[in-house]
Amino acid sequence: MFSCSVVKYVLTAALRDRLIMALALLLVVGASLSIFLGSAAISEPDQFAVVFAAGGLRLAGAMGLILFIVFYLRRSFESRDVDFLLSRPISRTSFLISHSVAFAILAMIVAFCVFVTVCAISPHNIESGHWLWAFSILAEYIMIANVSLFFAMVLPNAAAGTLAVFGLYLLARMMGQILGIIESGIPGASLHILGTIMHGISLIIPRFDLMGQTSWLVYGEGDITYTFILIQGIAFSALALLAALTDLTRKQF
Repeated sequence: MFSCSVVKYVLTAALRDRLIMALALLLVVGASLSIFLGSAAISEPDQFAVVFAAGGLRLAGAMGLILFIVFYLRRSFESRDVDFLLSRPISRTSFLISHSVAFAILAMIVAFCVFVTVCAISPHNIESGHWLWAFSILAEYIMIANVSLFFAMVLPNAAAGTLAVFGLYLLARMMGQILGIIESGIPGASLHILGTIMHGISLIIPRFDLMGQTSWLVYGEGDITYTFILIQGIAFSALALLAALTDLTRKQF
């Protein structure tokens, strides 16, 4: 269903672009800054440092994946690497799934590095919530990788694709607050229509606001289950891949 050679090609490109090295440097800087900010807390400095690190490194990992995937794919289109790969005995479906698998592996590596860094800050306070947080971050990174794949295929410009993914990621992170404002009551007919539209949008985008909650790292697991995260990850990743495949099959090379 997927080509191992294409997966290896993408992973080699990630090594060539120094993605892992940049990630390691970012994790060191983020962890150091989090420990510094946590030391300023009057009580529970370890918990503050973990919360700072979890929130900041989660965002940094997502941004790193988005930037690499979008710019890598647009560079592949512009340098005709995509044309060369599709000229080989590989179908467009296999080409797309191979890239999705490669990006999922990169997402696993990034999520693992972020999780290890967060645990290293406070190794004596690891609870069950840490594992749920790590699983949700992994699912989030895989979903955002597939979204980046879709926008990189659809939009002809790397900057436009990056901004589109950032916009969707920001909306997914803020959806809980937006729905909370709507539920509190919005006066006016036009704003009521806007609220209805936002309810519809919330059904087709991932709820990142419910995932990766830093409270899990301090107080343990919450109401969100592994099943909810898994179902959301599979459903939205499949939707993004189907949309990307539809666009790819209609392209003329």
